[in-house]
Amino acid sequence: TWHTGADEQRSGTSWDDWLYDTLPNLDLYGKKVAVFGCGDQESYNDYYCDAAGELYDQFVAKGCKVYGFTSTEGYIHSESKAVRDGKFIGLMCDEDNQYDMSEGRAKAWIEQLKSEGFF
Repeated sequence: TWHTGADEQRSGTSWDDWLYDTLPNLDLYGKKVAVFGCGDQESYNDYYCDAAGELYDQFVAKGCKVYGFTSTEGYIHSESKAVRDGKFIGLMCDEDNQYDMSEGRAKAWIEQLKSEGFF
């Protein structure tokens, strides 16, 4: 999603309408959720995968249980709304700069989700 600098509804696209108008009206209490995102951590290192963090915030506000937090080690970004307590809120992939790591990260994340009881 594009970054406009706003704290929310920042993309200026229909994504904002869905995220801030549709999602809050869904009955999701108690649902299991795992979030993943894709971004370019080098070109957009000040807001790498921010949309995933915004999605996380909306799911948590609806009472969802979020699974699959992952380490930020090995990533080269300066800020991200997808980080909570030093971890990503799910799987973040950079197909522009670390495409060779995505498959391994995805496989490890699936195993992690299994061990956490997501499936």
